[in-house]
Amino acid sequence: MTEQSKSTLSRRAFVAGGATAAAAVTAGLAGCAAAPATEDDLAATGAGIAPDAGEWLPSQCNMCFNACSILGHVVDGKLVEIKGDDRSPAGWGHLCGKGTAGIMQLYDESRITKPLRRTNPEKGVGIDPGWEEISWDEAYDLILEKLEEQKEKGNPIIVFALITSLISWIDAMNWLGSNGNIPVPFKADICGAPTHTITGLLTGSGNATPDYGNCKYLMQFGTQAGVATRHGMGITAKIFAESRKNGCKLVNFDPHMSGAAEKADEWIPIRPGTDAAVALAMANLLVNEYGIYDEEFLTNRTNGPSLVDVETRRVVRAADSGNKALYWDEATGAPAAYDVAQKPALEGSFEVDGRPCKTAFSIFKEHVATYTPEYAEQISTVPADTIRRLAREFGEAACIGQTVEVDGLTVPYRPAAVDIFSGIARHKHGFVSQWALLQLNTLIGNTFARGGYLGYYTKNAYGFYEGDTDHTWEFDVWEEDGLINDLAMAHGYPANQSHYQKVREMSYTPTTEALEELQPLTMDQHFGYIAQVQPDVYKTKPSEVAFCVASNPLKNWCNHDYQAKVLESFDWIFGMDIYLNDSSYYYDLIIPEPCYLERFDPLPLSFNNHRVPGCPEVPYIVAGRMPIVPAKDDCPSALDTFGALAAKAGKTAEYSGALNDYYRLADEYKLDGTEQITAERVCDAALKSLAGEGRGVEWFRENGVLTRDRKADEVYVFAAGQPGRIPLYFDFMLEAKEKVEAEVARLGIPWETDDYMPLPEWKPCVDHEVEDPDFDLFPVYWTNAINTDTWQVQNAWINEINELDDCTYFLEVNAQTAAAKGIASGDKVRLSNREGDIVEGVAVVTEFVHPECVASVGGHLGAQSAFQPVGRTKGTAVNHLVPAGDPARMDHLCSGVDQCVRCKLEKIA
Repeated sequence: MTEQSKSTLSRRAFVAGGATAAAAVTAGLAGCAAAPATEDDLAATGAGIAPDAGEWLPSQCNMCFNACSILGHVVDGKLVEIKGDDRSPAGWGHLCGKGTAGIMQLYDESRITKPLRRTNPEKGVGIDPGWEEISWDEAYDLILEKLEEQKEKGNPIIVFALITSLISWIDAMNWLGSNGNIPVPFKADICGAPTHTITGLLTGSGNATPDYGNCKYLMQFGTQAGVATRHGMGITAKIFAESRKNGCKLVNFDPHMSGAAEKADEWIPIRPGTDAAVALAMANLLVNEYGIYDEEFLTNRTNGPSLVDVETRRVVRAADSGNKALYWDEATGAPAAYDVAQKPALEGSFEVDGRPCKTAFSIFKEHVATYTPEYAEQISTVPADTIRRLAREFGEAACIGQTVEVDGLTVPYRPAAVDIFSGIARHKHGFVSQWALLQLNTLIGNTFARGGYLGYYTKNAYGFYEGDTDHTWEFDVWEEDGLINDLAMAHGYPANQSHYQKVREMSYTPTTEALEELQPLTMDQHFGYIAQVQPDVYKTKPSEVAFCVASNPLKNWCNHDYQAKVLESFDWIFGMDIYLNDSSYYYDLIIPEPCYLERFDPLPLSFNNHRVPGCPEVPYIVAGRMPIVPAKDDCPSALDTFGALAAKAGKTAEYSGALNDYYRLADEYKLDGTEQITAERVCDAALKSLAGEGRGVEWFRENGVLTRDRKADEVYVFAAGQPGRIPLYFDFMLEAKEKVEAEVARLGIPWETDDYMPLPEWKPCVDHEVEDPDFDLFPVYWTNAINTDTWQVQNAWINEINELDDCTYFLEVNAQTAAAKGIASGDKVRLSNREGDIVEGVAVVTEFVHPECVASVGGHLGAQSAFQPVGRTKGTAVNHLVPAGDPARMDHLCSGVDQCVRCKLEKIA
């Protein structure tokens, strides 16, 4: 395959002709046009309304996870326009098309605003549930009746949840534990959980970011961060755009030319699931051929000098000094505890107590030496010459050895970075692949360096306002190795946690069907999807009751038929949503929640890692989501609903205590445990607790957000003297492996532990090794700013944008591949996997997808719900082709799902 750089021909220009032909075919397949405009729709356009009429009210967007700050223009009680709030860095006064389209969610006649109970016992997509409107009291009584029933049986409830809503009360629902029903979450596949774990280990934060404003060379793998998607994109887009203008080179590795690749200096099409091979080949070049690596950083800020027993592969430790890792001290010519060694040797072979040892860095160099660029080319299709060139460019751009002054602080200058996200996570061995990629940052010493790789919320030394001493934090260290512990992802403020301590001290005996205890590094519960349907395999007890919150389980994970089996396995399901989506055909009760423009949500913006990147240009932000217009039919928010449920159950005190802890409410603002919980009360208390000086709901209604500039010593923490190292050699993985293997042997259940290794490797995905000429393509899906984790195509404006676009509702096929298969733009095509699952769509021929791939936008496409007429049948849901329920397709380390599935593409006659 030849190297492909960014073409001067845009995607739109290339496929426009084919897309025009395809559009007519798509109209035939769609089966349903957008709903006609209503009076509310017309009122909401704002046409002819003076900007100074009515009032502008602040809140935070909820059309995706970015929570940009917004202003809503309200005239005579109607919202007529949404725009960005220029007082806030969350969007810097700008708003994407999706955020502007929130007005169409508010006035969507397909929304539900009252509780509905099923009357038809037969379930299935397309089978009318016979919804019957009931009162809120009746709905609450039904829920509490089911909870009490499960209490008597000793069963937990399962919670299907999306991160998009960030309805944090779900994490504070342990008051249900008084009933014996502590919720077990089954998170959606969209979450890049391996990312949060590996960045926590390497930066002390569950999310990390390039130092966009000061970076001069950025390589992206499986991400469009800072350009089209990712946490805080509305914040970083401006900073990165200025950086690009000032000469930052962007290289994007992706099977599909999505938004970031289209804007990049170079797009490198890559076979899905092979990124780790390229990264390890680059590492080999840097340390073994080019000699470009930061020796000082590796010696003083990583565990690279750790002495490793050659036979056992374990770090050698000093039993008489707290089990601390031993380094070879060149000053004394003897081993010493890492915090005693005066001049640690980064490389070399030594003998300790008669055992041959090598430094971890020496072992690393030997390990990556097998990954030649030629080997990586065979695996990834990226040309060896390209790998060599980019590795050298990356290393040379790092400016190793240079420093700069930042606000009086001398900081290492390493203006090069590798960034990753969920495109790498959604494969078997996803954690290991991300580890291999981010280790390139470690080699050039860019962690906490100017222009390098930064944690989102590594340190807050000065609180959120002048004189604030209650909300400061910094990471601490695992004393045995001096490695930094990460800060837990939270809303109130982060708390220190330690993966190393967790591996050492936790119980590995599973307590729920999510089997989290067998995955000490996971943040997701995807194994629950399998254990719920196959409890005999994992010796678990299936749950009988599920709660689906702002979620669509039928579409959120993999094969939709399997997901139907998961939903069918529950005796009773209650949901909370604003729509009746495909999954609602399996619900027994659905409770509405208001549109985000009608409700209070505490702290959608603070320092939470899903919201506010840790770049030096980005201040700390505190904000609340507040209603811009009253809720239709007085629909209560999620917190109001669960406050009412807690009151009915006599659990207000327990729920109050959970929320007090979750939001770290200050003593003077704590919920007293007697007054029924309301969303406004919690929001007011959370804001005052963080923002101080009485800055509650009323203050934020007036001011929008509270910000405080970051200081250099909060961003470049190593330069500021923060103690700690980051791991190059993951010795703790071998300890975890032993403990997991012992437990699964005791339980007699199947489990994989091959990914527990001290250094990363490239391993093939399940279908990489399948040799079947008929199944020769990998479906991949991508996102853009319009279609990222939102209500998506049910929104009439978003649907209109997508229908005008030349690729969103089509299946993109490489021109070379299409020619070989006799496919032209506008042809109806069928994709099928080896299990016999099928999706259909309309092809559009392009050069901007890897020849071995078929690309589609990701999301809730191909919807079948008659209750969502705008979005029904739009697009092709390629995730249906990913087999589900197969443990062999699971990443047993972080519960990811391997989405590399070989498929056959055929033209439909």
